[in-house]
Amino acid sequence: MHSLLFLLSVAPTLIMGTAAESLPEQLFLDLPIAEVRNPPAGKALAEPWATEYCAAIAERRYGDAIWARYNIFGDTVDGMYTQWGCTDDGNYTEWRVSVYDEIMEDARGYATDPELYREALEFYQGTSENDSRRDIIEALHRIGHQPYRF
Repeated sequence: MHSLLFLLSVAPTLIMGTAAESLPEQLFLDLPIAEVRNPPAGKALAEPWATEYCAAIAERRYGDAIWARYNIFGDTVDGMYTQWGCTDDGNYTEWRVSVYDEIMEDARGYATDPELYREALEFYQGTSENDSRRDIIEALHRIGHQPYRF
């Protein structure tokens, strides 16, 4: 309830200010808040993830926001993506990947652009102590400080 009241109190600023019009952060939080609140026709967003994405950004809970972003299209179940593909011999295969592992895989790819990744890490330094997914932010920092990239 506290989160909802906080969001309602800052919503006018977010809607009218630059936060609603621009990307919160372009690597992991790449959906503008205004677009999440009012998705374009044909772009379905899953609840509670769309609401959580906006609330988490407003409250600077950036790990929670990243987690919501990776679940926002409704293609995850219990924190897992199901991926499909064909093997070299033409057989169908399916495997499950955790949302966390997908975030880390994306982070390793993004970290190949050190300047852009550094900017993202600077943004995440402002993460609230109330963030329940600080593990994500900490892992992003570890990846950013690795001497080599995979």
